[in-house]
Amino acid sequence: MDVSFLSGDLMILPDALEETAMYYRQMMSEKAFFDDDEDEQEFDEVNLEDCKIIENVAIVPLHGVIVRYPNWMTRWYGATSSDEFATKIEVLSQRSGIDEIIMDVDTPGGVNAGLDEAAKRINAVRKNISIRSVCNEMMASAGVYLGSCADEIVITRNGLIGSIGVIQERFDWSKYEAETGRVTKIIASGKFKKTFHPSVPFNGDYQEHLQNRSDRLYSIFVEVVADNRKTSVDDVLTNMADAKIFTGQEAVDMGLADRVGTLKQLVAELTGPNNHSFNHGDDDDGQEYARYIESRS
Repeated sequence: MDVSFLSGDLMILPDALEETAMYYRQMMSEKAFFDDDEDEQEFDEVNLEDCKIIENVAIVPLHGVIVRYPNWMTRWYGATSSDEFATKIEVLSQRSGIDEIIMDVDTPGGVNAGLDEAAKRINAVRKNISIRSVCNEMMASAGVYLGSCADEIVITRNGLIGSIGVIQERFDWSKYEAETGRVTKIIASGKFKKTFHPSVPFNGDYQEHLQNRSDRLYSIFVEVVADNRKTSVDDVLTNMADAKIFTGQEAVDMGLADRVGTLKQLVAELTGPNNHSFNHGDDDDGQEYARYIESRS
């Protein structure tokens, strides 16, 4: 069971963290979601149904909250597995006739776990095939970690990109327990083993320990963005990485995106104006592609 949202390091918008954590705890209380072995086996299968191939272009969606592996969140909450996302890109890059991949990004971010591995896999594919990403309409935090693994970043005029940073929740119930007379006995070995226990006051060494870990992950995040954007760490720290959210042209001016545009415009550029997907003809595939592009542009 993935419990990253309860105790892990996150690269996500703070408001999305609160909403997702609340939903996470609610769903975890529904034990039935975790008892179906048959459903769990299906999570291991790579599903390309949400990807679209238009002529020579493959579109891979990066939508919703980002988790590491396919699980109940990807099935019922609209989340995306970073591991599965990278696998889809790898598989599609091997398809005959595909020479362009577009990452269609609309995510508030997600868990840190697995991001670096997925980013390295995407960048490895990028050595052999062109990969572009579209901020359509949000590429925040972990979304930037993966979405910046591209030869070009296109952002819609009202698109939101940024929130480069790390966040974590740690509950402290110690004062409440002291006031109510509740006593929690904890047996632990190792100085920091109790770091996340809510009955232990969160201060001093515990807080310093987690802050140092957060800072280290933040430094790695900044380095990844700098490498992907072909700029310096100082530039990223100065202009992009104070956890602000930038819009459209502002993001271009800051160097976090390359130009303002839409998914539809990018697909048209890469496939040509006569592409059947924009003609709404009798071809079922053409109509399906057209509906996808229209819904995402």
